[in-house]
Amino acid sequence: MGAAGFCTVCGESPSIYFRRYSGERLCARCFCSSIVERVRRTISKYDLLRYDDRIVVGVSGGKDSLSLLKILHRIEQDFPRARLYAVTIDEGIEGYRSECARIAEEFSSSLGIPFASLSFEALFGFSLSEVVESGAAEKIGVQPCTICGVLRRKALVIAARRLGATVIATAHTLDDIVQTYLLNLLKGEGNIKPVGLRREGGGAVPRVAPFRLTPQREVALYAYLQGIPFQTITCPYTHTSMRDRVRSFLNWYSANRPEALYSLLNNFERLILRVGYGGERVCEVCGEPSSRKVCRACELEQRIKDALGA
Repeated sequence: MGAAGFCTVCGESPSIYFRRYSGERLCARCFCSSIVERVRRTISKYDLLRYDDRIVVGVSGGKDSLSLLKILHRIEQDFPRARLYAVTIDEGIEGYRSECARIAEEFSSSLGIPFASLSFEALFGFSLSEVVESGAAEKIGVQPCTICGVLRRKALVIAARRLGATVIATAHTLDDIVQTYLLNLLKGEGNIKPVGLRREGGGAVPRVAPFRLTPQREVALYAYLQGIPFQTITCPYTHTSMRDRVRSFLNWYSANRPEALYSLLNNFERLILRVGYGGERVCEVCGEPSSRKVCRACELEQRIKDALGA
């Protein structure tokens, strides 16, 4: 990672990481402290969390979500009226999700955080593997990652409602958010909304991303240094995603321009705020706020059931 010499923060320990966009060389202790402090500053800058929030943290069992859970657990100790809940959504991906769910539950338990798991099968009547292997996904012309993403969001909202949560926190990093904005532009989306910022109103459970200013590679290093478990099995559907191609491009681009992701984030959000985005009404099926008559999740759920012959 280009580290050499001593930490430029404490000046005492050997550096293990060179932060190219800031010019800092950091030792392990100062690096981990900087990640926690950045999350604190991000929460404060964007007013993501309140002192008395009931926070559902979406934990997949991967390094990003477990790192977020650990950091929020540390931060929220300063706010005794706040509550944390860890929730895993089991999409029903054979040979993959079981390991992730086990890691998520064990890690949550080690922190003393209440843990819950909801499955696609219980909520929607089908698993993702069933939808893909039956040919239903191909029949309706939707990629597995799209189905997963849309229905996972709906499942997290259901979990949050059941737990009486006031906000959902997800582990989307700087990379993830820039990828989402770029994907929305490439798909010609006409109503692009800010990602990971707290938006109240309309009865929605707001979603926030405390890692929105933290590059993914730094979250990965934090997880490694903190001894956070890494899942060993990769999702079998990742290669089918357009996001995977966008991720590869942005990784290449930011390797040549270290500040690129921050510049893209600022420019995307400046454009969104300047142009504005449409207001939301209520989905006629589930009653959740939506910019459409029937929200994307309810529409997709019904199309899948029709394709499965349910």
